[in-house]
Amino acid sequence: MQALTINNQVYEPKLNFAFYKQTRDDKFLKDGNSDGFSAVVNGLLEENVDMIVAVYYHSLAYYKRNQPTEDDVEAALEELIFVDDDKTNQAFADIFADLKANGFLARKLSESLKELNRNADLIEKRINGMDDGTEKEQMLTGLEYMQTQIEKLKQLLTGQESSPKPLASASPSPISPSSPQMSSAPSAVATNSI
Repeated sequence: MQALTINNQVYEPKLNFAFYKQTRDDKFLKDGNSDGFSAVVNGLLEENVDMIVAVYYHSLAYYKRNQPTEDDVEAALEELIFVDDDKTNQAFADIFADLKANGFLARKLSESLKELNRNADLIEKRINGMDDGTEKEQMLTGLEYMQTQIEKLKQLLTGQESSPKPLASASPSPISPSSPQMSSAPSAVATNSI
C-alpha cells in the first residue's frame, strides 16, 4: 500500500491489529450478519472502491489521535490511486498482499474462507430440499455468487486458481458481476447468515 500525503504530512498505512479492531467495530461497515472486517473483505472481493477508502482510513488507526479524517484519506486517494483503473486495480492487489503479509490478518482471511464454505454448504443443503421454483432459482443464483467469491478468496490466499465446487442440481446460466440479479445475492462474507 502506498503512503498518503495529507495536509503536508506523510502517513504510512499499516494493516495490523489496530486496523482490524477499528475495522471490525466500524458501525458504518457492520451489518446485521457480519462485522466490519468481514464487510471489508466482501467489498474487496467485489472490487468496491469504497473499501479501498475504508482500508486506507483504518490502516492509519495506529496514529490514534492524529489519524486523519476519512474525507482527508479519500481526497488523498483521489489524487494518488483513483486517477485511473490500473492504479485502482493495483490498490486492490496491494491491499490483499498486505493483509496476507500480516499473520493475524491472514488467519482472519482464512476464517472468512471457512465461513463462506460453511454458508455455501448450508445453502446447498437447503436448495436440495426445495421444490423447483423461483425461490430455488434465486437460491441457486446466490450460491453461484457465493462460490465465485470463495474461489476469488482462495486464489488470493493461495495465488493459484482452484476449480469451483459443483452445484448439487442444475443451475441457471452464469451470472456476471454486472447482472441485475447480483443485487439480490447474499453477502459473501457473513457470519451466521443462514
